Amino acid sequence: MKRLFFLLALATTGLAQKPSGVWDVFATGAKGDGKTLDTKAIQTAIDRCHAAGGGKVYLHNGRFLSGTLYLKSHVTLYVEAGATLLGSEKATDYPDQASDYPTYDEHPLTSKAFLYAENSQNITIEGRGTIDGQGSEIDKRGLMDPYLRPSFKYRPRIIHLRGCENVHINNLTLQNSASWVQTYQACKNLVINGLTVDSRENKDIEKPRETTARHRNNDGLDLIDCEQVRISNCFINSGDDAICIKSFSPDRASRDITVTNCVVSANASGIKIGTETAGRFEDITIQNCTVFDTRGEGLAVMTADGARIERINISNITLRNIKRGALFIRLNTRNKKYGANTVVNKPALKDIIIENIQGTRLASLGCSITGLADYPLENLLLRNLNFEFEGGVMAGEAPNPIPEKPDAYPVGTMFGPVLPAYGFYVRHVKNSTFDQIQLRFAKDDQRPALVLDDVDQVVIDRLTAQSTDQTPTLIQLLNARNTTITNTRPTTKIPIFVKN
Repeated sequence: MKRLFFLLALATTGLAQKPSGVWDVFATGAKGDGKTLDTKAIQTAIDRCHAAGGGKVYLHNGRFLSGTLYLKSHVTLYVEAGATLLGSEKATDYPDQASDYPTYDEHPLTSKAFLYAENSQNITIEGRGTIDGQGSEIDKRGLMDPYLRPSFKYRPRIIHLRGCENVHINNLTLQNSASWVQTYQACKNLVINGLTVDSRENKDIEKPRETTARHRNNDGLDLIDCEQVRISNCFINSGDDAICIKSFSPDRASRDITVTNCVVSANASGIKIGTETAGRFEDITIQNCTVFDTRGEGLAVMTADGARIERINISNITLRNIKRGALFIRLNTRNKKYGANTVVNKPALKDIIIENIQGTRLASLGCSITGLADYPLENLLLRNLNFEFEGGVMAGEAPNPIPEKPDAYPVGTMFGPVLPAYGFYVRHVKNSTFDQIQLRFAKDDQRPALVLDDVDQVVIDRLTAQSTDQTPTLIQLLNARNTTITNTRPTTKIPIFVKN
């Protein structure tokens, strides 16, 4: 009888769930009513799951209000369909995390996070449920900086993982973040699949950026110095950059990364490498994606802080309604330092292939591809691009001369509200090919289709470009060396085809 009593008692404890490998948060005291703070109950389930060697922490049939949760090795946090993991409205429920990894500004203090892990392995966050950061509610508590935006100091991210290996994030909906929705720093072997991110304060792209709510700088997905990453099948609608690859550490690399089959829209850039670029970026492939209703650049590749960027492949992308540069490629020397890092590397931007891109309703600004005289871009191939720009710019409206701005924040409008070409303004580039490019505009535009300044080893083949009878030249060459133009034609009569 005593033995039977002992077994029954054991079966009523949280540790008795070990044989099934599932830790139900209701068994550790969660209420799931959306009002009671369930942080302790959920964390207890995570801790017991980890202590038992791993398994699944299960959230179902409820709305679970919580502050920061610390994920641990070999634990799957599973949010079932219909369930919501709800972020607390109080910034004090998200403690600051001390860390040796560099941050955007302060060191060693990180920003706050809803789900946090550091130096852990085999972490999974998945399910068909929702994680709601309640960022707009934290906003309402009045935690503002002098620029009338909620201060970074008080704004938790939904997911922040650092130094973790073998991570899977699958099928969830992440919404209403107070800051960057999800950040992965110095992680290795990371799989992100099937996410829906809905964290955009001002959804109407045709209205000013802060029409109805203050901007919270809530990027959809940030990779910082991560390796062996696969991002696929995601829909991201974000208040700032949708997908952004960064580097804070001059001795680390963002490399071996693929982004595929994603649909993104953003109040800043759609898919971007940069702006924070301290280390190396190598072997990155972005393909089969749609970018639409984007206030910043559609596609951007840049090194600003000493990064060496090489072997970048971007292909099979559609762009629609891009309010700034459809394509922006930039090398400059802002040279910002992160955390305790004091080293700035020598920058390089080379071996870039961009092909099979279509775009319509592209900003009349035009696209820019620019390096510096001492640091030219190298080995650039643009192939099979079909772009229609808004147009409507008269000759002489672009700034002249175009400033260099070597240390400015890199952005498509950095040289002025419009560029000298309605299609591509290219400067300080060595060994570039423009193959099968089609350029046109919705409203008459008197600028050249291409302006190339301080370029060497250029091949232009099968370019078809629209013009007007007021266009000074279809292609303008300024200090262009070793240039070959073949099989190229305007779609309308033009007084001068090429001007050197």
